[in-house]
Amino acid sequence: MLGSIGKARRLGRMFDKTSGRLVCVPLDHGMQVGAIAGLEDPARLIDTVVAAGVDAVIINPGLYIRHAERFVGGPAVILRLDQTTMWRTGGPLGYPDTHTRMVATVEEAAELGAEAVITYLFTCNNRPEEETRSFEICGAVATAARRLGIVHVVEAMAANGGFARREDPDVVAMNCRMAGELGADLIKTDWCEDAGRFRAIADQSLAPVIVAGGASLGSDAAVAKFARTVIGAGAKGVMFGRNVFQAKNPAKLIGDIVKAVHGR
Repeated sequence: MLGSIGKARRLGRMFDKTSGRLVCVPLDHGMQVGAIAGLEDPARLIDTVVAAGVDAVIINPGLYIRHAERFVGGPAVILRLDQTTMWRTGGPLGYPDTHTRMVATVEEAAELGAEAVITYLFTCNNRPEEETRSFEICGAVATAARRLGIVHVVEAMAANGGFARREDPDVVAMNCRMAGELGADLIKTDWCEDAGRFRAIADQSLAPVIVAGGASLGSDAAVAKFARTVIGAGAKGVMFGRNVFQAKNPAKLIGDIVKAVHGR
């Protein structure tokens, strides 16, 4: 009972009161791939993101602890609890397959005042034991999050280098359903190549579906247009990282995204 009250209050702090939607900027790339363009000066970027009025950020424990004071009175904090090699798969510093492990706990997130935690759910790996590991991590986190009243975001997508395409509508549908059945409060997933199918996926989902930004879309106008497209297809929000912090003017682009998602 107490956990459900906590979840409800934390979810209420994450979504815009008028539109009922979410604009989130992920800043958790450093723990997955190391140094990345746009995150060279995280303090300055955090100040820009907070001032621009996003609803939430995704952040790793180390970066959050170092800059926690910058979030006081600002957006909701979604703490990343796991680390993965997936985003390095196929590169010179990567592995042939995805490997994921826990690096923090739901209890630590609660102690740090986070509204939510996030974990990966990778499917269609070449090695079935790696998909098993993702499910074990998500299941354990879901249990702890229910007990402590913390929102659990599941980032569900097909693994890079695996046997399925991440944008395949059947894959997106499968991943969203699996995440919901595990107990996800929110689902972060890929946009699929069929807008009609995505609307059906979002309508049938057991939890609100939030769309990931993915690789660079080439221009600020394309990013804002993409935000409008996914909201029009039933998504409850967007989580755009590289497309925001690698933009020439992140503050202006966030403003455009906020307009697209919240209708103002």
